[in-house]
Amino acid sequence: MTTSGFYALTLVDKIREYDEVFSLRFSSAEAIPFTPGQYVHLMAPASPPGRENVRHLSIASVPEEGPLRFTVDLAPTSDYKKKLAALEPGGTTHLFKVKGQFVLGDPLPPRVLFLAGGLGITPIRSLITQITRHRLPVEWRLAHVARTAFLYEDELRPLGGVQERLRHDGVEDLIGRWTREVPEARWYVAGSSQFVRGMAGLLAVKGVSDENLRIEDFE
Repeated sequence: MTTSGFYALTLVDKIREYDEVFSLRFSSAEAIPFTPGQYVHLMAPASPPGRENVRHLSIASVPEEGPLRFTVDLAPTSDYKKKLAALEPGGTTHLFKVKGQFVLGDPLPPRVLFLAGGLGITPIRSLITQITRHRLPVEWRLAHVARTAFLYEDELRPLGGVQERLRHDGVEDLIGRWTREVPEARWYVAGSSQFVRGMAGLLAVKGVSDENLRIEDFE
């Protein structure tokens, strides 16, 4: 890391997950300290600092996995995505400001309910990997809501827990069922701002307190 707080990254590989959604794995000459569930500010390659050249991206991996992994929809809707899509293995970019409170924390919550909308599964993959790799005493369930493909399904399904993958019209019933079955659990909700607002509203109606709710809406 330089005195300016920037880490240099080198693209290791780019893996198509589905449609235009890709996992990008980056190496760094320096260890990048982060806690599973956090996000970074990732710059567009070959671009100066500036709001239009930076996006907040959640880290999908855990430190022990080696390369830093992000999963991004690279459909060319902006100059930022076009530049990131054009980056080839061996190419470089930078990140700065590792941030976020979407973490398990200390003390660990004994029961956790993960609710992801679309690419909101990205930081949740990091948290589930943390729990399973370290055999943490956390009982967890995962509900992933998506319109088409369910990202990381093949990776996460063998890890245990209760896992449900569903369309949006099934979410309200699932929330009602899970709040009855494990009313004391902590909820982790991640996705678009619209998704998170809607789910937070449903959870409040079902009696979930702010104390038992963690959200990540990429804002």
